[in-house]
Amino acid sequence: MIKDIDGHIYKFFFLVLLLIPLQIVSFEFTFAILFILTIFFLNKRNQKISGDFITSFLFLIILIIIGLFSTFFYKYHYWDIGKDLAYFSKPVLLLFLGYAIIHSIKDNTFLFKAFVYMGITFAFLHLFKVISYAYLFGSSINTIRNVTGLSNHVELLALVFLILSLKYQKMSIFGNKKTTYAVLSLLIISFFLYFSRTMWVAVFLLLLTASGYTKISLKAIKYIGVAILLIASFYIYLFSIEIPRDQPGVSAFLYKMKIAPEEIFMPKVDLENHAALWDHWRAYEAKMAFDQMENHQHLIGRGFGSLVDLQFVAPLNDVGMRYISHLHNGYAMIYYKTGIIGLLFYLLFLLNLYLFTFYKKLKNKDIPITNLIAAIGIYLVFSTLIITGAYNLSDIYLLALGGFLALYNKLKLQSRIEKIE
Repeated sequence: MIKDIDGHIYKFFFLVLLLIPLQIVSFEFTFAILFILTIFFLNKRNQKISGDFITSFLFLIILIIIGLFSTFFYKYHYWDIGKDLAYFSKPVLLLFLGYAIIHSIKDNTFLFKAFVYMGITFAFLHLFKVISYAYLFGSSINTIRNVTGLSNHVELLALVFLILSLKYQKMSIFGNKKTTYAVLSLLIISFFLYFSRTMWVAVFLLLLTASGYTKISLKAIKYIGVAILLIASFYIYLFSIEIPRDQPGVSAFLYKMKIAPEEIFMPKVDLENHAALWDHWRAYEAKMAFDQMENHQHLIGRGFGSLVDLQFVAPLNDVGMRYISHLHNGYAMIYYKTGIIGLLFYLLFLLNLYLFTFYKKLKNKDIPITNLIAAIGIYLVFSTLIITGAYNLSDIYLLALGGFLALYNKLKLQSRIEKIE
């Protein structure tokens, strides 16, 4: 009976962790909850840690050590150092908590159920905001998104899990396919109404990898080739037409898609042209960070507490900011804080996840868990470029990854027991 009570408590913890990053603005409060829960699970005597989890965990720990080591060469404000330490620790805590909680729950499908049911809740709330917005038909897409929601990756993962459940019965959430299709329709409608470029790319990468099509093979090359051809054709079309910047409706979304590559990679803009600067903001931040690196800083970075000088007071809040701690481009930020060495360990962390699809074999094929782990790695390769990846303040992918690693370990142990019997 006590174990059943514990199981319900752990499930409640997991649902809270899905809710917190998306609904609570204060990073300090979020981090405090993550820290307290981590201490709670570290004190569990029966907590089992697998080698696969430790490998992934250590790469992120080494990044923190490098950042702290680099800090000793400079005199930064303690508050800025503490914020960076917490910022780089957050994915470590999420990874551990995802692993610890899912490992403590007997139900192997709970992870998927949690995302799906929470995704349904968020989808209803999102659609209600959209429908009840009084100026829906007279506003630009950017305005609608700012009012009703920019994105929701719990909904995105719920959508991915439901699509996969049509093929893998062990991932099935509902008793019949009619209910599954009804929920899928709800999630797809909500998904479209976010008008988020990141979500579009994310769902494509996750489904492609989870289905095994990013594993290097002749079949995978064909699928990837078709995908590249479609994307190239789409951009050829976009660059063949004139799309005004401030047009309402779908034109605004197409304009954002059109400028996406140069928004990241082309930082040469006129500071007096605020519209052009905003369209290339990610690239501008990264350029300022690279320009301010000197000598040994390229190797180990400028450490925790370091700030990037934007060269002017940018309207990033009510009073404006000239010095910023975090960048949209996660690779540039990791490089700035921890140098080439830190960036290398982050890339090794991502590579280790991707290699699950090659070298981690399970006889149990009912849940494509190794492909799901690889899918998180592939997604983080992309998202680190534009929304800091694992270090995004509202990220829930490290929590999911921890859960996947726990589920992989449980399925591996079950396969061994079945083999012995």
